[in-house]
Amino acid sequence: MRPLPAIFANFLLILAAFGVGSLLIRVSMSSFRRIDQLTAALVAGLGSLGTVLFLVGLIRLSRFTVLALFLPFAVLGAWFLYRDRSSILAPVSPKNVPVIPALVIAFVLLITFVGGLAKPVGKITSSDAVAYHYLGPRVWLRDGVIHPVPDECHSSFPAVVETLYAALLSTGGPRAMELFGFSSLALLLFVAYGLALRLDLGRPGAFWAAALVVTMPAVYRGCYGGFVDGILWCFVLLSLRLALDAASLRQFALAGLFSGFAMSTKYHGIITTILILSVALCWHFWRDEKFSRLMNSSISFVFVAAVSALPWYLRNWIVLGSPIYPPPLILARHLQVRYMSLDALARLNTSIERVGMGMGHEPLSFVLLPFRLTFHPANYLNGAGGVGLSLLALAPFGLLVCWRFLLARVVALFIVLWSIAWFVTEQDTRFLIHVFVLLAIFAIWGWHFVKAKGSHFAGVLASVTVAASILYGLVMIVSARAADMHAALSSSYEIRREKSEIPYFASFSWLNDNLEVHKVLVLDSWVPTYYLKKNYIKPVGRFGEISLPQDPNAEQALKDLSKLDITHVLDVVGEHQGFRITGSQPDLVLVFDGGDQRIYQVVAAPSR
Repeated sequence: MRPLPAIFANFLLILAAFGVGSLLIRVSMSSFRRIDQLTAALVAGLGSLGTVLFLVGLIRLSRFTVLALFLPFAVLGAWFLYRDRSSILAPVSPKNVPVIPALVIAFVLLITFVGGLAKPVGKITSSDAVAYHYLGPRVWLRDGVIHPVPDECHSSFPAVVETLYAALLSTGGPRAMELFGFSSLALLLFVAYGLALRLDLGRPGAFWAAALVVTMPAVYRGCYGGFVDGILWCFVLLSLRLALDAASLRQFALAGLFSGFAMSTKYHGIITTILILSVALCWHFWRDEKFSRLMNSSISFVFVAAVSALPWYLRNWIVLGSPIYPPPLILARHLQVRYMSLDALARLNTSIERVGMGMGHEPLSFVLLPFRLTFHPANYLNGAGGVGLSLLALAPFGLLVCWRFLLARVVALFIVLWSIAWFVTEQDTRFLIHVFVLLAIFAIWGWHFVKAKGSHFAGVLASVTVAASILYGLVMIVSARAADMHAALSSSYEIRREKSEIPYFASFSWLNDNLEVHKVLVLDSWVPTYYLKKNYIKPVGRFGEISLPQDPNAEQALKDLSKLDITHVLDVVGEHQGFRITGSQPDLVLVFDGGDQRIYQVVAAPSR
């Protein structure tokens, strides 16, 4: 019974997304394949639901508001599914489906589904989900409204997926957020499959491309555990696909909508939007389309993208003082930014530069990038496991054989432009997922070319390369999700895992279960407050965020406990500092001592 609420919540979300998305794409994509229409409907629906729920959540966010929004669209989605059941089932007919790649895909999806039924665990330093992807939804639901979390600046990123996490958390609990990784990965595979068909790879080849994508550890890592990159790159790839194939202003507007959703997911969407519009204009210009039509199409694309992303950036500008928050230093010097000083922003930028350095930013490092990503993936953030050998070995042959097609050259141009942007900014392999998807398609093209035109030995070697990449990826993925699957299938192991992998688990359990706890002062900046279900104040965040301008540090907050309505204080031996409370304090009584963690209850200070 434990996983049923999570499964129900995700099913409700997907059904509602299909209802919304079908309204958006039903007319705009009538000339596209049915599989492309279904994929675009689901992805567009997720972006739309996340945006609408954000706007509603600025006023009120609760389980009631989530169900009131989702249930009508879920009914609509169910009606669409029933009405179009024959055309929907046609693209997934088992006829002519290659068995081996289909089994590979099914196996990884099964692992993802089972592993997604485990509760999230981890530290701030090792889990972005615990640090902020899941923290924002937890706090928003607790407070009944979507608002910035002052002690965690990353929670103020554009958050169309995190808003969906809030919906899942409210209806299905923490497991529902983890299980969303299954939908994220499945949708990315549908997008890859559709792109492979568009690049004339054929149905068997498209299945092999999807199998290659799903077994790339660097791709897989961005699709589960709270990461939003799987959905982000679905938005980007669909925007690119529609912008290139657009035959009307309506289709250009839909491409802009997907780019707007990308900007509503991560700031990287701003760059991809510019690049997509640029390569789309090149594509349509090279096809001798009229200048006036190109201008009207560009205006339609930009307008829809800007309007769909506007709520996130406008909220940040009004509430936090900068449309991009946390802002770059060059922008922060000219704005009145809340909660973060210039020193805090400098520390944040230094941290981003350090973790995203990769193997350097020199020109030679860019030239060597394909080799380094293949043979030294662990030197790049979230790159452990890499992408296998197929991209390096076979994608060049695929590009060569496809070069005669203008579409392939335009896609290659997009790959190069984004790779340059990625190289000079933050070298995290999660931000190359869409590039890996496109290169996987070219790699399968290259495999087919080598088998058809090369010697028997070359064909065998190419097949062995693909097989080795897939098998190696499967080994890495199974080992990475083994603990999650064990926790999902064994309640006793899950309890042991929580106790060992959740920092200060005993304190969180005490605070969450004690009815006298109303508001907690958390003294250490690195305590993962996602696990704390009660209202809390963390005076200083992990990057130096200041939650209380009048009490800018923990020591001063301790002097104003009654003014802040604090009922309990959590003091721990953290990774960077020991206990903050070292002596007696008349208004504090120690009520829990767990060795490296202590809880104090606030009492009335004796009168003098």
